[in-house]
Amino acid sequence: MLIAVIVVLVAIPVTYKLTQMRAAKVSTEIMRDMEMNDQLISPNIEVSDQYLGNTSVLGGQVISHRYKEIEGYRVPWSAVTRDYSWLTGGSRSLSNATDQNEASLYDRETEQKIPMFFNQRATRPNLKATHDLTKIAQAKNAVVEIALTFDRPLTYQQVQAKLPAGLHSQWYWIGVSGTADPTAMDNNLLGLSVKDKIKHHRLPERLTQDDYRSFYQGLKYAASHTSNIVFDDFSLYKYAGQYARRYSTANRAKFAGVIVTGNSEDFRSLSKANWIYASSAGFFKQRTAIK
Repeated sequence: MLIAVIVVLVAIPVTYKLTQMRAAKVSTEIMRDMEMNDQLISPNIEVSDQYLGNTSVLGGQVISHRYKEIEGYRVPWSAVTRDYSWLTGGSRSLSNATDQNEASLYDRETEQKIPMFFNQRATRPNLKATHDLTKIAQAKNAVVEIALTFDRPLTYQQVQAKLPAGLHSQWYWIGVSGTADPTAMDNNLLGLSVKDKIKHHRLPERLTQDDYRSFYQGLKYAASHTSNIVFDDFSLYKYAGQYARRYSTANRAKFAGVIVTGNSEDFRSLSKANWIYASSAGFFKQRTAIK
């Protein structure tokens, strides 16, 4: 009996230590997965924190709060919460969830309107291509976020040359393959954030290799280390690998669209631009005296 008691007393802390080590490993893997999603598939969305919450002997949650920064306005966005446990592992899913009406997508938690991209080759798109630039061009004293889908793929330098002064590119979409429908992917789209390049509202004309490297490496990592995510016949991370193999350098990389922000008046010259296939407004707010 004494030996049994000693064995139990020794086993309990050892078992607890092993389960907590397992829980720590699982939570770390989830954090890395969430960071990769933040880097690659969160269109114009930024992260304010990432931490463990609601912890218990069995596990807990990884929690991350998110927002958008649009021309000085802080816009709330849905948080990401993933469960983890030393017993069952962790939940792995994409970061974004949406609701929709007949013409638009909305972030499910905050009901903020999502700027959408479109594929010209999609045979039966979930939502039809919109042309919001016409409405934006007529608006006055408003701050706007808008997604521009290009008529054909363009390099970063080509886009910068085409955008009017006063508009700021934020996030570059790398597109989809074949007839895949981006409006049916719940805003889980692959792209490159250029927010770190913005200084005093000026962007350089050229995307450097240093700027592009972490994104390129992230695409390769996602293609080889992450369980694939499929929308109909479109494999998200398989396409990430294909894009990385095709565009290994920044000066060759071509993009299918861009999210741009600025004052409504500065969009007027784009309303009839022939290089834009579709335009979809996201955040829209009348300017106030203090931003």
